[in-house]
Amino acid sequence: MDIKIISEKENPLLKRREVLASIDYQGGPTPSKADLQKTLADHFKVNINNVEISKIMSEIGISKGKIWIKIWQEKNVPIYAEIKKEKEKEEPKEEKREEVPKEEKSVEKPEAPKPETESKEKIEPEKPAVEKEETRPETPKEEKKE
Repeated sequence: MDIKIISEKENPLLKRREVLASIDYQGGPTPSKADLQKTLADHFKVNINNVEISKIMSEIGISKGKIWIKIWQEKNVPIYAEIKKEKEKEEPKEEKREEVPKEEKSVEKPEAPKPETESKEKIEPEKPAVEKEETRPETPKEEKKE
């Protein structure tokens, strides 16, 4: 895997280096963040806990791409390989839910309320009748000139 640094910026306020690099991964699939984290830690000669990969963008149809990297001085970033293993362990636990038999799943619907009787009619207030007079402005007729 070839790594070429496009730009590197020092951010003293956040105590990190921000690097934009291009990678050539030679015919394989786009490398995972875990693989890149190990490779970049070796390339920059820093601890693997201080390397954070913000973004990986591969080019269409070519085994090349760009990566945005943050190399922290003090912050310990979780190692992506460990995160991936933890997620894989948690997934089977979710699948082992106790299933309730179908008979118990059905919930009886409560009876619909009966309509109110006619003695309790809703009384609506009467609206005052408003009469509109139609007024049309008179338009002068054009006289025919002969």
